[in-house]
Amino acid sequence: MELIESKDLNDIVNLYNSNELFLKSHIGKESITTKWVSDELNIMKYEGFHSSKVVQKNSNKIVGLVDFKVEKETYLSLLMINSNLRGQGIGMKVYELFEMYIKHCNSTSLRIDVVTNYDKHVLDFWMKNGFKSIENINLNWNEKVLPAVVMKKYI
Repeated sequence: MELIESKDLNDIVNLYNSNELFLKSHIGKESITTKWVSDELNIMKYEGFHSSKVVQKNSNKIVGLVDFKVEKETYLSLLMINSNLRGQGIGMKVYELFEMYIKHCNSTSLRIDVVTNYDKHVLDFWMKNGFKSIENINLNWNEKVLPAVVMKKYI
């Protein structure tokens, strides 16, 4: 994983736009633009988050992204894989590498807020990776209020 750079914006737009259901449910749009991505990356950076690209070795193409803030309890804001690559184990591999990285950073736990009215497979993915539901919350993102569950894992 490497930090997203300005030269990556078009690829990140394509990545987001490949996840149509995510866009509709999370931000109320059918597609986003480079300006939207640029603004989002700037907000995340201001808030202390790292936005990293996931690059597939054999093709050198960006296939995912991870937004996170490393602390004692690391907050994983987003792990997204290109929807055309679902079911190939890429998300699982990215998560495993991410967990190894945050252990190296001396984090002792990991938190993620999962939107509950989106895709049941997402919640299942995190439970399969050892996360436990802690509490139900309302998550505010891009002027939308979304029902979510706080999930944690001690590492």
